[in-house]
Amino acid sequence: MEFVIVYLLVNVLVGAAACFFGKRLFFLMLGALVFLGVFNVALGATDASPASLAVAAVLGIVAALLSKYAYKAAVFLAGFVTGAAFGFVVTMLLADQLGDFLALVMLIAGVLLGLAGVRWSDTIVRWGTAWTGATFVVPNVLAAATAFGTLVERAVPGDAMATFDALSAYIGGDFAAAYGTPILAGTVVLAVAGAIVQTKVHD
Repeated sequence: MEFVIVYLLVNVLVGAAACFFGKRLFFLMLGALVFLGVFNVALGATDASPASLAVAAVLGIVAALLSKYAYKAAVFLAGFVTGAAFGFVVTMLLADQLGDFLALVMLIAGVLLGLAGVRWSDTIVRWGTAWTGATFVVPNVLAAATAFGTLVERAVPGDAMATFDALSAYIGGDFAAAYGTPILAGTVVLAVAGAIVQTKVHD
């Protein structure tokens, strides 16, 4: 039963942290992931000597510090591609009027949506992390409240990973199918609350 409790606590606590503090934690986690990725790649390309270890660490730190700016560039690029695709669709729908200006419409739509993405990236991060966190919290709290006995029955004695896999499959599968409406409603309400809290804390 202790594995079940640990599973539920981890999901609820991590989900709550993302839901209510996602914006504050986002760049910290992004920096950590970038550092680990660059560090591992740099280390893998060398002989793992102390000198190469130091170089890999420095590269990882520099990449982590630059990750926020790279993130903004990635947001712009994603917005640009989406905007260009939208411009293409609009041009095709209005081919008689805009057919000769396809490239220009795609460029303008891409730049505008790219800039909008960068301008409101903080809002996107707040709402995205609030929603993601809520999707962890609500199903697990609801499962703990309504089906704790079933969760305990699915635990694998002495094997934490097997227990976690079994619980994840059940909560994300049969339980989610049976309680889809309350899970969705609860997730929406909690995500909105989380985004509001993040906005107030940030501002």
